[in-house]
Amino acid sequence: MKTLNVALTTLVLLASTSAMAGTFTDYDTNKDGVISKSEAAASESLMKLFDELDANKDGELSKEEFNK
Repeated sequence: MKTLNVALTTLVLLASTSAMAGTFTDYDTNKDGVISKSEAAASESLMKLFDELDANKDGELSKEEFNK
């Protein structure tokens, strides 16, 4: 039973990681390789995390920052 729980947890984490990678492209509407605050405004949940994810504080999210 414990092995099954670990396996299911791993699958959920992998699925959410790949969903985030696909979502980056959706948010980067002008396809410049970063998500600006105006692009992020389409998602209330992303806006709540934006400043925390913006590690270098440049006002944009790189793909690496977004996938943290």
